Parts: sequence; C-alpha cells; structure tokens
Amino acid sequence: MPLRIFLIILFIQPIFLFAQEIQPTQNLLVTGKVKLEKTFSINQIKALRTIDLGEVNTSCSSKKRENAKGVKAVLLKDVLDSVRFQYDSPRLLNQFYFRFEASDGYTVVYSFNEIYNTETGNHLFIVVEKDGKPMEEMENRILLLTTSDLKSGTRNIKNLARIVVCKAE
Repeated sequence: MPLRIFLIILFIQPIFLFAQEIQPTQNLLVTGKVKLEKTFSINQIKALRTIDLGEVNTSCSSKKRENAKGVKAVLLKDVLDSVRFQYDSPRLLNQFYFRFEASDGYTVVYSFNEIYNTETGNHLFIVVEKDGKPMEEMENRILLLTTSDLKSGTRNIKNLARIVVCKAE
C-alpha cells in the first residue's frame, strides 16, 4: 500500500509543479531589432486612439467562441509606430517579423509586411475595454485580437507580455 501511494504522488507531483496560474500582464515590452526598447504600461496603451469594435469573438481558441460586447481597442500599428526599428535601408524591413509572446510562452508570428502592407494590419488590435470592464480589470489583459482571420481565435493572444522585433537571417 505505501508503494502505491508513493507512485501516485510521484506521478501527480509534476502536475502540481507545472500547473501555474497565469498572471495577467501589466506591461508590454517591445524589444529586439529596435533602436531603443520600449515598455508600454496599461495607461500608455489606453491613451492611444481607441476604436469601438462592438461585439467580437475574443476567444484564443478556434474551437470555442467568447463573444464580448462593447469591445474597445487600439490598433497595434499605433503602438508599433512609436518604436523605431533598427535597419540600414527601408528595403530590409521586408525581412522583419514580429514575435508576439504571452506570459505563458504562447507565441504567434506576423511579418512586417503582413502588418503594414495587408488588410490584416488594419484588424490587429489590443483590447482596452471588454464587457464594460477597463483593461486593468480584464482577466486576460493584455489581449491581442486579429479580427480579420478566417479561422478566428487562433492568433489571438491573452496576457501578451512581449513583442520581439526580428530579422530573418
């Protein structure tokens, strides 16, 4: 009997060690191929021009929907436009991409051209209000939404912590 209990504890213990509660993010760091790293607080994000999205799916899964009402957001390009990228020639921007990382390690990648030269960039938002709650009270802050994807939810990111500006090698 003691051996059985020992084995159960041995196999269950890692579950408890690695099952961490994800903490909502308070700041967004933009780093990588930038002239100067920049950290955005929730208040700095909220101070940007806000767009009323109305009712949208805020789920971070393609298998379930989470329709939220009264969603207000800022365009991601407005955040990125305040950061100066590190490049020698504008042609090199074609080699840039952005790695969006959540606090739990979930990562999504967008190319520079996808954000700045396609319609996707006009539908890529950081949510500042949802269901009547301001950003600082939202459970999944900082929430990145792509509202134009054909399969919604797969590139949404809750608890966005960092945007790493990268150059393809």
